[in-house]
Amino acid sequence: MHFLIIIFFFVVVSGYIWRFAMKEKASILYRGIRSWGKDGAEERLLYILNSYGPILLGPLRWPIPTCYLEGKPEYLYISSTLVRGLCQKAKEEGKEPELSSIVPESVHVDISKVYIKDK
Repeated sequence: MHFLIIIFFFVVVSGYIWRFAMKEKASILYRGIRSWGKDGAEERLLYILNSYGPILLGPLRWPIPTCYLEGKPEYLYISSTLVRGLCQKAKEEGKEPELSSIVPESVHVDISKVYIKDK
């Protein structure tokens, strides 16, 4: 079975992702991971927070289910830390980040905008 997933926007969320998801009336969380070997421990912790957070911290609601999308093995070296670092370096140098070799061309500009924003 194949699925077509279209991403309409990127958002950087501070705080609990489940609170943002509930506010946006999301019915499922999709999380992109490199692999369970690389990201599994951290993702399990986030899964626990996203599952029990709504019950323990409120608003009292049933947790939103999470679906994980695992990347291709040839992209295991790519992480959000790498992408943020490239964007930050380009910003400091007054250049546009060169991300076309590590992210799809269709989202290159959007990802650059998110990570170059002043905090």
